[in-house]
Amino acid sequence: MNVSGRWRYLRLARLVWKLPTYARLVWGIVRDPRTPLGLKAILAAAVAYVVSPLDLVPDAVPILGQADDLTVVLLVLDMFIQNAPPEVRRDHMERARNGTADLDRDLASLRALMGDRFDTIRDRLPELLDRYGRYRDPEQLKRSLAGWRRRRLANGADSSQPSN
Repeated sequence: MNVSGRWRYLRLARLVWKLPTYARLVWGIVRDPRTPLGLKAILAAAVAYVVSPLDLVPDAVPILGQADDLTVVLLVLDMFIQNAPPEVRRDHMERARNGTADLDRDLASLRALMGDRFDTIRDRLPELLDRYGRYRDPEQLKRSLAGWRRRRLANGADSSQPSN
């Protein structure tokens, strides 16, 4: 891995490390009655875009299909946080940093509701992120697609042979 690649992964690791704080911040701003309804609507529109089957780039296109969704979400989240009233942003950033945000209580409620399934999902998350991270490398993506094609052809060849 070259030096620029290492810096890229370091920046990504820092972002991943900060994700819980950002999630707490956004959750707090959304739930705050001082946040304008129009701003909340923009966030809702971004969520609707992500779950909608209609996309600028279809999700069937590897990597790019999900990249457009991720880009929309990140841009809208940035706009959402930057346009929140300053006092709301300040209050919730402080709560997010010291761990007293509403999201922490909500996650505890979700954990109680889901039981072991919550822990299973949480424990598999690094594996899923690692798997996605490998596909950022074009060569790894080519190798994975070639392997998928080989397996598909092998399975197709096996099923076309008459059984004894």
